[in-house]
Amino acid sequence: MFKKILVAVDGYVPSMGAAKEAVELAGREGAEVVALQVVEEVPLLQVEKEAEAAALKGTGPQPLIGEPLDVVAAFGRRHGVTVTTVRKSGPITGMILTVAKETKADLIVVGDSGRKGLQKLYFGSVAQAISEHARCPVLIIKKDTIDITALLAVSAEVAAAPEAVPTAALEPAAIREKISFASGLLALYSVMYFGAALLTSAPYKDAAAVELLGMPLAIWAGWTAIIGGVVITRVFLIRLNQGGGEAHG
Repeated sequence: MFKKILVAVDGYVPSMGAAKEAVELAGREGAEVVALQVVEEVPLLQVEKEAEAAALKGTGPQPLIGEPLDVVAAFGRRHGVTVTTVRKSGPITGMILTVAKETKADLIVVGDSGRKGLQKLYFGSVAQAISEHARCPVLIIKKDTIDITALLAVSAEVAAAPEAVPTAALEPAAIREKISFASGLLALYSVMYFGAALLTSAPYKDAAAVELLGMPLAIWAGWTAIIGGVVITRVFLIRLNQGGGEAHG
């Protein structure tokens, strides 16, 4: 019996079929649903943009539903199912797996785009990657196997009368994890900074003057503290971005 079901949505037919199946399954199992939308913000070179445009030209449909999270939440209410909506940015597969771990989902439901040949080689398969790396069961909904007429009707109603959705609080476990991660980075930089400061102090001036590869150790210590600070800040921002996003319930 499932208690929490994670479904990834993007507004396209395969994912909305997965959302419909997830909500209906949750209704039968008495489970909750976490609906996740991931915006992949990956900078592309011009040649990559041209390759993507050529691969998609005349082949890919546009999203049927512009605000899939609102639609899934409304569909859940119709079926008496609690739906928590989450919007994140980052790598799609990695973010789905991360949210599944954070929310303690015991089932992931994803739609299969049905891409074949060169398109599948270029874009890869999110569903396949998730099924290979997830720590819980994964239900893959094949393209065009679920009738999403009911979801389209709900989408029209949501578009006509959008509802304000309250923001859900972050889970305590996620907050503790972020605080622990930030504290670890701060401790690491503190060791680097005060180590450099100690080396350049009067009692250690002789050691600071020792040359290594043509430069005194004091200079190396200073550069290490500066570069270490930049790297640690970058790591923190990346982790913050992966954990960022909007959560609604």
